[in-house]
Amino acid sequence: MEKEVEEKISQVCQSLNKMLGLAFQGFRKLTEESLEKVGEAKKDVEYHSTELKNLLISKSSINERGKEWVKPYLSIASSFDRMTHNIEGIVERLRAMVSGQILFSDRALREVNDIFQEAMALLESLPNLVLTKNKHLAQHIGEQVRSIFKIANGFSEEHEERLIQGICVPKSSPMYLGILESLKGVIAHTLEVSGKIVSLSPQSSPSSPASLQRGGDNG
Repeated sequence: MEKEVEEKISQVCQSLNKMLGLAFQGFRKLTEESLEKVGEAKKDVEYHSTELKNLLISKSSINERGKEWVKPYLSIASSFDRMTHNIEGIVERLRAMVSGQILFSDRALREVNDIFQEAMALLESLPNLVLTKNKHLAQHIGEQVRSIFKIANGFSEEHEERLIQGICVPKSSPMYLGILESLKGVIAHTLEVSGKIVSLSPQSSPSSPASLQRGGDNG
């Protein structure tokens, strides 16, 4: 992977992580002001994402392999776009919670908090992976994703049981499940990017993450 491309990919990762972190703060505070900050961070994501795509297109025109060379990189850029879309989905639900004065139970708050933390930690690891192309780090990401998906799916199933039993408030249920699904989308695309990054390293050939069932992909 060329140094210039590495730098652009890292910049998108960092701006996405900032956007996700601000969405997490919005979840904790549930104010319009906190959610507006996510929109500001999104502008940085879009700026760096556009720069990455423009760089890839310009390099593909002078690279002997052309379309074949650029294809995996554009796949990474596409995953970044989908992460952005998923974070926007989280913010949309948080806005609905603010406007509708919808609150989660302490249990739901803890569960969403846990998945948020895991998603941020995984996304934060990508710039280091871009730099090192470390196969073991990529494998660790894959293991973490599988574990988080199992936990998140368990949360969803238990929540639906509580809803049936009348323990959970119906109007909060779509918000809770929607936020979890969007976080799973961010996590799934983090795994996709991880696999692509390491596959582009000549000394590594990690197993493809395609066998992992993707959850919460809203795009």
